[in-house]
This record gives sequence, structure tokens and C-alpha cells, in this order.
Amino acid sequence: DGCASNNNLDLFSELRLAALLEKGRTGDATALPAWQALQMATINGARVLGMEEQIGSLERGKLADVIAVDLGALQSQPVYDPVSALVYSCNSRQVTHSWVHGQMVMENRELIRMNANDIRQEALLWGKRIAQQATS
Repeated sequence: DGCASNNNLDLFSELRLAALLEKGRTGDATALPAWQALQMATINGARVLGMEEQIGSLERGKLADVIAVDLGALQSQPVYDPVSALVYSCNSRQVTHSWVHGQMVMENRELIRMNANDIRQEALLWGKRIAQQATS
């Protein structure tokens, strides 16, 4: 999701919320299991975009966006099921590495292709522009 709806840009929070909302809506603790929530964020998201042949799963010939998640964090313990841990226990601060289209963009929690201060400055600039438009 994006800043328009939650401001934290943490897909793990969205996964957890989707699964919990469905359980609450139906009154069924088995509604929307973790593996289905993860599919919603990966291959099913690609299907909605009509791009399941190019993205959404790790297969030969598809574009690969991949993250490595540290499941050793205390808040994730114990890990009986890695998919459940990703959906119910993890957050974005546990992502250690990230690859976009097969190219590493973050290593050991540090951006390697972009400057974080430049990103902050650009976000501030856009925030000011948006605020000006809202008051005009």
C-alpha cells in the first residue's frame, strides 16, 4: 500500500492487517491463512495487474524482486512456520537485503544504489508541493 492510506510503507503491517481483518470479519480464525495473505501480496497482486507472466513469483524468466528477512529477531520467536512469521510477526525493519530485477539495492540494511539523505530531501520537497496545492 502507500502513504495515501497509512504512512508507514510497511508491507508486513498490511499483510498482518489483511489477515486479521478477514478473521474478524468472518469470526473464523482460519479465514485467510498466512500463505494466502502472502500470495495476495505476490502472485495475486501480479494477477490483478495482468503481469503474472512477468512478476509475482520466483520462476525462470520472470523479473526478480526479492528480500531477505531476519527471522532471528526476538519479536519473531519462536518460528514454527516461516510464512506465518512473515505475516504475523515481522516488520520492515527486519529486511536485511533487497534485490530489484535481480540487482542488489540494499545490503545489510544499507541502501547501496541510492542516498537516504537525498531521498529524505526529495520527500520533503514533494510534501511541501502537495501541501501548497492543498491550500490553494
